[in-house]
Amino acid sequence: MEDLQKVYESLKYPYVEVRKQAFSSYEMYFLNGKLMGSFKFKDVGYAARYYKNGLLYFTSSNNIEDLKSNKEYNVTGWEGNFDNTEPKDGKYEVKETKPFDLMSVDEKINYFKNLYNTVKEIPSVINVSLYYSESVEEKEIIVNGANIIGRVPRLYVGIHLVIKENNRIATASYELGGSGGLEVLDRMNLNEFLLDKAKAVTDVLVKGKSFGEKTTDVILSNMLAGIMAHESVGHPFEADRILGREFAQAGLSYLAYMNNGKIGSDVVNVIDDPTIPGSGGYFMIDDEGTQARPKYLIKEGYVNEYLHDRFSAGKFNVKSNGSARASSFDREPLVRMSNTFFKPGNMSFEELLEDIKEGVYIKTYMEWNIDDLRLGQRYVGLEAYEIKNGEIGDPVLFPVLQGKTPDLLKAIDAVDNTLVFYPALCGKGDPDQAIPVWLGGPNMRLRNVKIKVMGNE
Repeated sequence: MEDLQKVYESLKYPYVEVRKQAFSSYEMYFLNGKLMGSFKFKDVGYAARYYKNGLLYFTSSNNIEDLKSNKEYNVTGWEGNFDNTEPKDGKYEVKETKPFDLMSVDEKINYFKNLYNTVKEIPSVINVSLYYSESVEEKEIIVNGANIIGRVPRLYVGIHLVIKENNRIATASYELGGSGGLEVLDRMNLNEFLLDKAKAVTDVLVKGKSFGEKTTDVILSNMLAGIMAHESVGHPFEADRILGREFAQAGLSYLAYMNNGKIGSDVVNVIDDPTIPGSGGYFMIDDEGTQARPKYLIKEGYVNEYLHDRFSAGKFNVKSNGSARASSFDREPLVRMSNTFFKPGNMSFEELLEDIKEGVYIKTYMEWNIDDLRLGQRYVGLEAYEIKNGEIGDPVLFPVLQGKTPDLLKAIDAVDNTLVFYPALCGKGDPDQAIPVWLGGPNMRLRNVKIKVMGNE
């Protein structure tokens, strides 16, 4: 912190933020049991950002001495006020129960080779791609005199299966991970997970049927709830996107064009919470020194709160809610999601099912699409099943659900009491930034929505 302190003291402005950020990772790639490559990476650097005369300035370098040269790159669009709430001193850290080096490189290679040997016994599996990543992110930040130190290790596994049965073929992709050490890998139970998914997708390809297009009831799984929470609620609730700052890179927000009243049913509550232990998007103090907290983006169906940093908060005349993060030293902090999810309810999954006379349960997806306003969305299911008289029935082939965000949110009439999260890297910004997040939710029941089931009879 001593070098950062010297830089901080040299900058005399209403808002000053200096940061040291280090990121190290080790990655391995496997194709059909063979190690195709490994990659070790470490990046360390420094950044300074300060506000004066209505402009926000940002500079960065691998060499801290460059920050003292007073090179200024102005970031326009934040003329006016900013939230000058006193920043929070503090330290946050995720401690590994099992450090990454408890397994040697050879042991990790054998672990993933054995995973392939397990799943290759299923004849329909024609291709298995596995990706493993372990990383540590460290930050030291001074914001208007407050000192913040953060350290978060993360472990991530990506899985891609190509499955073929007769004349039908599907690609199944899954992501698992969180913050911590090798204990995160232990909790995945990857042998069981891979076998279960390979068999389930094979069953869909063998038995899946089509029934054309109809209006019916649909249950979306935790996985579908997660992608919907992230893409159609989290992103459009980013205040800088509402202001138009993200227009060129990732679209605007439907909230810039509609009355911010009720956009969902009474059971719809969407939360963004970086403080969840073990989460992919974990932090306790953001990169502008604001205390992290849960944010209710939607509360009982109503727009409740946007995601803010200090500078978007100034535009809306509110306080920052601790949503500023930078992916690396050479990126400025932006308004970012952390762990975004639909809040569970009190019902069981069986209660969601019991009064559905006819419907579809979509458990996993193989494709999703969303427009630039985050208004129109489309999901293509992979593991999916018909519902008959309150019970899960035969597989259906690649059901397609699409509609406008408010219409789908208002169609949700019940959510169950489960909460499952999935990891992701959320993209935003120019230059681009990929930030680790979690997304999730309960199983959710939607009434009277249009769905189309593709494929051959």
